[in-house]
Amino acid sequence: MPNTNFPVIINKELALTHHTAVLGVTGTGKSVFSRNLIREYLKDKSIKAICIDFTGEYRGKFTDLNPFKLVSDAKEIKLYEAFEWISKELEKFGNQQSKEGLKKCDDFIKETLKEGLDAFLKSEDSQLCLFELPDVSNTASILEYTRQLFKALFNIAKNDRCYGHKVCVVLEEAHTVIPEWNFVGISDKSSHSLLNSIAQIALQGRKYDVGLLVIAQRTANVSKTVLTQCNTIISFQEFDKTSSEFLSNYFGQGIANVLPNLRFRQAIAAGKALKSNVPMIFEVPEITEPEIADTAEE
Repeated sequence: MPNTNFPVIINKELALTHHTAVLGVTGTGKSVFSRNLIREYLKDKSIKAICIDFTGEYRGKFTDLNPFKLVSDAKEIKLYEAFEWISKELEKFGNQQSKEGLKKCDDFIKETLKEGLDAFLKSEDSQLCLFELPDVSNTASILEYTRQLFKALFNIAKNDRCYGHKVCVVLEEAHTVIPEWNFVGISDKSSHSLLNSIAQIALQGRKYDVGLLVIAQRTANVSKTVLTQCNTIISFQEFDKTSSEFLSNYFGQGIANVLPNLRFRQAIAAGKALKSNVPMIFEVPEITEPEIADTAEE
């Protein structure tokens, strides 16, 4: 805690299985804290993490952990092509669609993602899997790709208990993956289906040792269906009124009013995974990450 020797203690198992959200505007220390939390999770060899990353930062930041590639480069190209083809085919009238082609593509997608997840969860060489998406826009193909991943993961969790592992699904830039309904077109069925698939893990994942780490800049843009299932909230500096109003449900209005005045690396934490029963303002120690990204760029 600031200006004291009192530590802030978090129960990693509860933080994982009961879902955690890390919120805050850019430049407040949120990303470094989140990546360090992932590293702390992975010190337990029974835990694996799947990072859904739009930013492309994670590969450089976690090179030392030998990140697992979910799908080979060759199959990845075929997957993108399959999703694009399905997207265009579904735009046609029903009597013009190739039902056989749609089923063939769907089976290929399911089989490929299941093979990749099975290989990762059974692997003894890597605890971290990166699922990098090719674009930051909410195109139907990308959302469907993500939905299929969650569907495959949930089936493995439900049927095989992730082969004895606890799994943390990291949603970086969560507003892109799980946007609030107001930020999604009502007719956008892909977005709705994806939200339903992620909500399924948020609501039932704890039974199967699958948890979420939701990382976002603003609560206004993130699905409340998923966010309200996060039993632990860690918020760095926030300025917008919507975030303050939402977080006041967790922190109380008095503490939430402090959010705009938090300094760099300071945050407010509350929830099930924390030893304290009341919200706390804490300061993250200076964390030195491996100088891997710079070397990779050079």
